[in-house]
Amino acid sequence: MSESEPALKERGKVIRDPVHGLIPLRPDETYLLALINTPEFQRLRRVRQLGVSNITYPGAEHTRFAHSLGVMCFAGRILDHLRLRYRTHVEIIGLINDHEKTIKAAALLHDTGHGPFSHAIERAFRATASHERRTALIITDPASKVNEVLRCQQIDPDQVRAVIDGTFPVHFLRDIVSSQLDADRMDYLLRDTLMTGVEYGRYDAEWIIHALCLGLDPIQPRDLRNPRHLRLCLDRSRGVHAAEQLIVARMHMSYQVYYHRVTRGWEAHLLCMFRLAHELAVSGLLPVSTPKVVSAFFRQDGALEHSAFLAFDEPQMISAFHAWADHVGADENTRKLCELASAFLRRRKLFGTTEIPGSDPMQASYEKLLSLKDSGKIEGVDYYHDNARFKGYKDFGSSVVHEGTDEDPLVDGSEGIFLADGEPYSHSTIPVEKDSRALIAPALIRRDMVPLNRVFELIHPSCQMAPCN
Repeated sequence: MSESEPALKERGKVIRDPVHGLIPLRPDETYLLALINTPEFQRLRRVRQLGVSNITYPGAEHTRFAHSLGVMCFAGRILDHLRLRYRTHVEIIGLINDHEKTIKAAALLHDTGHGPFSHAIERAFRATASHERRTALIITDPASKVNEVLRCQQIDPDQVRAVIDGTFPVHFLRDIVSSQLDADRMDYLLRDTLMTGVEYGRYDAEWIIHALCLGLDPIQPRDLRNPRHLRLCLDRSRGVHAAEQLIVARMHMSYQVYYHRVTRGWEAHLLCMFRLAHELAVSGLLPVSTPKVVSAFFRQDGALEHSAFLAFDEPQMISAFHAWADHVGADENTRKLCELASAFLRRRKLFGTTEIPGSDPMQASYEKLLSLKDSGKIEGVDYYHDNARFKGYKDFGSSVVHEGTDEDPLVDGSEGIFLADGEPYSHSTIPVEKDSRALIAPALIRRDMVPLNRVFELIHPSCQMAPCN
């Protein structure tokens, strides 16, 4: 039996999960099992969801594999809820039934392009800056098993890609996977808060699903009754506080977990080590015991062919760190690489953190450089300037939108979490921040979140390096 045609028993299949309990696969969902069994998706077992956060939170060992299954589960539940709520709207039910496979496949595959250490490695090279671009390649490349399964199952790979990158023409279906009220956000907040052991990311997921409805995008003309332009909304009578709870959960998780000072410090450590490994790889001085795919990654500025990317995971990177830590070389840069790798593996902190007040990263960076120069430290000091701008919620007013017509099915939708009365074409849809009962959301979006502006400086006396910012 081929990978594209796995078997499901008459009762289907269930997958145990710490967040969802049981994730079901129906007997007619063999396409999902086939996608799960592809090498591209199985690779996600070897990529942790939160990168190096496990150094700060020991329980954060969960993977992109488990998260992706959770997103698929939430997406399926949202589709089932909408199918039940709008069972008398033939045109809406038709769109859900026609595109259900596409939406679930997109929910499952949305993170397949992530590299080792997840978002941290996206800051290493221009070629790694967007895991979404790599995901799109995996889905559309005829050389990938994912693409083969999709085509075998009569699912258009280009439509799956469009759902993930936000260009899918049916807006409310696109919102399920790519929006501020999507299945991705709903899963990672609950999963990350559970696995890190914090409480910041909890919100009422059951109530949010129960309150989901459809409404016409505020930018659309009042007389436009095209179901493709409907948006995923929350029922205005009961969704305001659920929306605020989700926004606040994301904001608190970002400050307390995702941008935690210690975690970002270890990411800075990694990035400085990657910079040095790149220099050694280009000059042919990277230790020969480095795994081949890791050597290729640094030698080629992060660009890898599909077959090599399948082998590029965290075990390979950790293996490289061990090889570097054990390497004895006469070259100064090789010794520096050995020091950084050894410190990472043993959790020996080499970097100290300096918080920089203010919201101008360029000015802050310049002032820090002057400070280092004036103190005589500019030569031989390794540092990483970390400016993390974060906004807990993108409001409707910050969006760049244009009105669409029936002749323009790919019209860009507006940003925001929307409230509606549940009648799809009543045009009573409003952004949550415009609701008179909203208490927290307006306060969050009236100003940008204060940037987390830090410099991580090398403090270990035995390892002095040139700047790498």
